[in-house]
Amino acid sequence: MKDRIARARARGDEGAALVLALIVITVIALSLSALLTLSDTSVRTTVGLRDQVADTYNADGAMQAAINNLRNSSYNHNTGQYCFGSSDTLQLPNFHGSDSAAVTCEADPKKVLIQCPSLSNCNRPGNAILTLGKVAGEDGLNITQPSTGSAFRVHGNVFSNSNINVVKGILNTNANVWARGSCTGTIQSIGTACTIGSAANGLGDDPNYASDASAPPPHRDLPACTTRGTVVTFEPGTYDDAVGLSAMMKSSSACKDSTWWFKPGTYYFDFRNSGTNSNPLLPSGSNIWTIDNGTLIGGTPTNAAGTIIAKPPVMPAIPGACDNPINDAGAVGVQFVFGGDSQLVVNKGHAEICGSYHTDRAPIAIYGQTTGADTPTAWTGTNALSMTTVDDPGAFTNNPGWIGLADGKSATWVKTSASNETGTVKVSGYTPPTAIPTGSVLTAAKLIVVHGNTAGSTQDILSVRLEPTNGTPFSVTVPSYGDTAMHTESIDVLQSGLGTLAQLVTSGNLSGTKLTYSAGVKHKGTEMLDTLRLELTVVTPTLRGGSGCITNTPYTGVGNASTCAVVSAQSNDSLFYVQGTTYTPKAVLDITLNNAEEQVFRFGVVSRSLWVKVTGSFTFGGPVIEVPDDSPGFVFSLYLSTYICSGPGPCSTGGTPALRSKVALVDSNPMTPSPGHRQVTVLSWSRPG
Repeated sequence: MKDRIARARARGDEGAALVLALIVITVIALSLSALLTLSDTSVRTTVGLRDQVADTYNADGAMQAAINNLRNSSYNHNTGQYCFGSSDTLQLPNFHGSDSAAVTCEADPKKVLIQCPSLSNCNRPGNAILTLGKVAGEDGLNITQPSTGSAFRVHGNVFSNSNINVVKGILNTNANVWARGSCTGTIQSIGTACTIGSAANGLGDDPNYASDASAPPPHRDLPACTTRGTVVTFEPGTYDDAVGLSAMMKSSSACKDSTWWFKPGTYYFDFRNSGTNSNPLLPSGSNIWTIDNGTLIGGTPTNAAGTIIAKPPVMPAIPGACDNPINDAGAVGVQFVFGGDSQLVVNKGHAEICGSYHTDRAPIAIYGQTTGADTPTAWTGTNALSMTTVDDPGAFTNNPGWIGLADGKSATWVKTSASNETGTVKVSGYTPPTAIPTGSVLTAAKLIVVHGNTAGSTQDILSVRLEPTNGTPFSVTVPSYGDTAMHTESIDVLQSGLGTLAQLVTSGNLSGTKLTYSAGVKHKGTEMLDTLRLELTVVTPTLRGGSGCITNTPYTGVGNASTCAVVSAQSNDSLFYVQGTTYTPKAVLDITLNNAEEQVFRFGVVSRSLWVKVTGSFTFGGPVIEVPDDSPGFVFSLYLSTYICSGPGPCSTGGTPALRSKVALVDSNPMTPSPGHRQVTVLSWSRPG
């Protein structure tokens, strides 16, 4: 019995062991299977990753090939052009082993802004510096620095239509230099060509930019100046008082240490304090506006972070106090237009002037008016101002209406007694046929009186009282004669340009006048009055081309009454920045650089002659004058998409590209790109999907 039980137990242990063995075998098998599966997956993943890496390298290589193709081309999206010669797709057969690639090119519609059909129809000048003068004895470009090793840096082309005189130091540019005349001193550039004479080169031509003012904007009086350390706001318009502007911006001014904020818009400075057709109602002095205190900001104000703010703070730090068109394609700034012999001198004050961004023209911040002249309006002779209404015939009861016509027919007062009597007649009208705009100058004013007496006497007392509407009345004496003839008087009523007529003309309020003729007579006779007329000559605001010392030549580096610069900065305490193009083709710029912290002239300078003096306190190491190539719209942007295909090609450009990039083409002259010298900047690089 015991043996049966023992044998039974032995058989039961053997079965359990078998089950355990089967479990172990199963686990091992599953583990081996899993390991084999993982190994297979890993191998396949490795192969896939290797293929992706290969595609990535291929895509990168194809993109680089496309970029090099563009760098060595003259493509600038002109009509009929393609990115890659005859197509906007670059096929790269057998690009990597047996695989092929293709790169498509598409212009960025938001950035195709620099097609430049001509240099004058381009939103970036062709040069950083262009001087147009060809004046004997006058340097086109004159640069003086504190030491022979000092470098005056420029970003962009330099072109002088006369000579270049680097008196001391080095002229350094990252682009080319041309001079039709000689070059003196040290010049560092990609290429320098001097004494080229009359050789054709479009970069040396005047771009003939138009100003933002096709006519003078509305005349403005100077804003109130009463409190020190405030923001004094100027509205766009015409300003004619340089003496008043200078007085406001002196250290002795009631509003000294202020911010002079010129709101966005067009400003026309045509000073009439002296010179031809000056206005005696303005303070006497020169037509030089001097900034001797405070900080001038022209344009949309910004804070230190570049964010637009409602108005600038008092005495803001510059540069960076106004929205400049290099950083913002939406920048709305100012344009300062200078006419006649008007000048700007930045002396001990600070100034930053920001222009407006445009897609089709340069953001001109300072403009020297080149054309136009005063054209006086003369209401004289048969066009003289005449009466329209008899307000009170008084003693002249016979035909008082004839006073309005110079026809030999007179209104009369028949005096039958020898007593002392005064006869009068009052008439009105004398309204200018066209409204006189504010800011006009009355240069001549005469009262024409045709009168006589059948028994004339030199003792007669004759006069005319003038009562301009809204003006102060005044009277003038009319000569008397001891004869019976009719006499024509031309009586000056200009009052040295200071009287009520002149005031009304300048304020734009001369709308009409009443005239009262008065005759004090002690004898019998008939007083005859044929006509009362007003002759006025008025100079209305107009765009005046540069004149006087502005256009006199040659300029030799020292401004005076004979030859002067339209804009100059000459003090060691001045700071002057122009965030925009400066265009004064018939005038000189004379700038002393002191404590500047960045570029002084941005978007280039076009002038008759440019003089730059650098002091020892000038430490900025970057380009002082530049044509930017990194601003919104000033680069020509393209989208490039790369496709990788199996087989020798051609490669299909359907589906999702392996690589997509946005690049910018930058040329010193976008109108005629120079293959191999153009700059290509990668703006973005992404792998779709």
